[in-house]
Amino acid sequence: MKKICKKLKSEKGFTMQDVIIGIVILIVFAGTIASSYLAIYKVQAQTEATAVASLYGIQILEDIDRISYEQVKNGMEQEYKKTYGISDAMNLKIEVSQYDPDNTIKLVKLTLTYEIAGNQENLVLEKLKIKEI
Repeated sequence: MKKICKKLKSEKGFTMQDVIIGIVILIVFAGTIASSYLAIYKVQAQTEATAVASLYGIQILEDIDRISYEQVKNGMEQEYKKTYGISDAMNLKIEVSQYDPDNTIKLVKLTLTYEIAGNQENLVLEKLKIKEI
């Protein structure tokens, strides 16, 4: 019995202040790590969305290169959205205009608009389509 009383009266162990300080330090570090993971996730999601939009834009412009000069016109958006399976969350706009007075060059302006993390992003690509002779 004397041994148990002696152990209870010893100065060894943690005080309540030690425990509270340890918990506060743990919470601060956990919050910092969690906010870092969130920031990394947002950047990764934004990078992935931009890469997907770039891929769609490049594929569409390469297809426009393959088709004839006369087939390049305004209103091709739905055809390309269906062909490449572009989701409705991504808006596609293709503007075709004459680049020169001789009607031998068309300017194709492709705009992909999408929303990521509450921000609206635009990817604009331009290409000249030259009439084949």
